[in-house]
Amino acid sequence: MLASIPNFAQEKNVLSWHNPIREGLPKYGMKDFYIMVEDSTYFLLGTSYKDPYRFNNKALRLYESNNFQEWTVSSILLDLERLDSSSWYKHVISAPEIHRIRNRYYLTFNGRNDSINPYGKLGFGIAVADKLKGPYRVLNTSKPLVETNHAGLVTDPDNQTFLYYDMDGRIYMAPINLETAALVEDPKEILGPINLKENYKYLDAPNITKVGETYHLLVSQFFGGYRVLVNHLTANHPMGPWVWEQSNPIYEWLESEADLKVKNRYPEANGYAPPTQVIFSNTLFEGISGGFFIAYHSSEKYSEPYLCIEPVIVEEHKIEPLNPKAINQMIIIP
Repeated sequence: MLASIPNFAQEKNVLSWHNPIREGLPKYGMKDFYIMVEDSTYFLLGTSYKDPYRFNNKALRLYESNNFQEWTVSSILLDLERLDSSSWYKHVISAPEIHRIRNRYYLTFNGRNDSINPYGKLGFGIAVADKLKGPYRVLNTSKPLVETNHAGLVTDPDNQTFLYYDMDGRIYMAPINLETAALVEDPKEILGPINLKENYKYLDAPNITKVGETYHLLVSQFFGGYRVLVNHLTANHPMGPWVWEQSNPIYEWLESEADLKVKNRYPEANGYAPPTQVIFSNTLFEGISGGFFIAYHSSEKYSEPYLCIEPVIVEEHKIEPLNPKAINQMIIIP
């Protein structure tokens, strides 16, 4: 049975924060958050919305914090302004992640060149570095490895690495050779209507986190109108089989909950095209002092998306947020 929510008011060692979190992050919004811990510090990256008042602001930045509430720029991982105009990821860097595998750091991202492939599907890119903050060297500079929307890496018990991603409402996976940045086999559909049956609905934004011997998969389901469910599946191996947990959904988002207020001023000459919200990218990660959290971008319809972090209890076959979708969040620090 899951533990009840602690009485934080009686505790001295408490970390508190307020959702959504904006301090130190891009003013005009950010989504697709990925958070990892190293050297007792939280590191964050995600998809940034551009500042309309700045001409040169095309860069993928890594942020750091030790308290969730305030973030600072730690380093620039990729500078798109320095890329040749023909680079396949010249204009778009989306849903980036960093994975430490065999003492090296692999930066993954989804990219596109809007001059060559306007409005086309994104492609998967991978870069490597010896240190978390870089410098990173992109391994597949000539072309994307595969068409992706939201992608990540995961290793199995034998230390084989797999690329997983969503495309056209289904989840795919393939073993990848990190040294050559090449797929070992063609991608296989691991989640779709065939194996999910009545539980199937358009899938996107997968995130896989291993806790103990269990792999936990979080995935969003997009319904018509403005309704998103976040569901939880488990497996003993990245290739599955994946078990649909009975406690689903972890979250349900409705149009009536969406923030309709645009929080920032925009130049009248350019107007303002609001972000179209079709995913709630959820990342499960372990805290500096233990415990687990889910990071996601805030509910928005016309306003800018921002970071939200919530503590969760993780069991072998269940994930439960302690204080779901609340503004004020707190945890006890051991």
